[in-house]
Amino acid sequence: MQPQRHDLSPGPAALARRLRELREERWPDLVLTQATMAEALGGLAVSTISSWESPNAPPPPRRRLAAYATFFATRRSVEGGRYRVLAEHELEDAERTERNHLLTELLALRDAAPGPPAIYGPDAAARNTWHFPDGAPVRLVCGKLPDDALSPLTSPAKLNHVELLAYADLDALVELFGHVRAENPTSDVRFKLATELVADDLSGHVVLLGGLGWNQATMWFARKINLPVRQVDDPKIKEGDVFELTRGRDRERFYPAHEEGLGLTEDVGLLARMRNPINTARTLTICNGVFGRGVLGAVRCLTDSQIRNSNEAYLASRFGGSSQFGLLMRVPVMQFVKGPVVQSTTLTPDLNDPHTRLLEWPERTP
Repeated sequence: MQPQRHDLSPGPAALARRLRELREERWPDLVLTQATMAEALGGLAVSTISSWESPNAPPPPRRRLAAYATFFATRRSVEGGRYRVLAEHELEDAERTERNHLLTELLALRDAAPGPPAIYGPDAAARNTWHFPDGAPVRLVCGKLPDDALSPLTSPAKLNHVELLAYADLDALVELFGHVRAENPTSDVRFKLATELVADDLSGHVVLLGGLGWNQATMWFARKINLPVRQVDDPKIKEGDVFELTRGRDRERFYPAHEEGLGLTEDVGLLARMRNPINTARTLTICNGVFGRGVLGAVRCLTDSQIRNSNEAYLASRFGGSSQFGLLMRVPVMQFVKGPVVQSTTLTPDLNDPHTRLLEWPERTP
């Protein structure tokens, strides 16, 4: 007899069947009832589990699918008769990889379900932060380099004039622009200097690259939003602004790392997503850093083909249905000496590594 094939064509019915299959067949020697699953997932009602396994009911939220994926990623979830979802720090590397595979599968099934797509926050972008399903315009906004840092080729009078040489954080812009265009092929995706923005540019999805020093748009939006961190001048940092967290009377600053003889070995990057205060039906995303390396790292954590899927899975499991999220992260910079010159490359932060994550918000709920 041929083994039964399960219909996994995308859609709510396929997702419901897959959830039931995981419960009944993942561990054939173990009986997992809907009541057991309800308890393991945090004391849900049994009727909730039943509805998620019904092809005619709405699918579970993405954060619940992240819990499903974590639960079924490891047999340790059911060891000792205590059924539970392991915390992120408890997962071993192989278990985390299996969780990410499962979560990607479940989210793919859920995303194919009919209904109006969410257009803001990580709940809409649990698998793909840079995909905007509403098709609205997307604007990537950079600061302009100061006059003393401009190449002579930025002058229109030069025969070999290069307009892009006036853009700050050009590495991050090139990395992100191609990715966003590929993920939103029918959308109007453009990049602009902050000094060239018009009103219509600000009412779509806005992505700010770079910090207060050179990007005037970041400075303007900073007054309209409520982030737990702000950028401030610091005498220890000559060419950038550090991130500062204020809790009551306590203040904490997050510094890059330097090594004598090599220079910068670790920057601090900021990735934040929230509703656009100009048009709350759209998003505002900030990719920032103390230096340009931090900006590039904040971008690459969700564009790097080798790491972005696992980083997206982390965001789905950590922030789930929140309409806004943010992280401060360490951005490693590999420095090496080649002859008389010190060369370097910016590495992609791994969000699944607790050492990478300096600060996250909103805070975890009990």
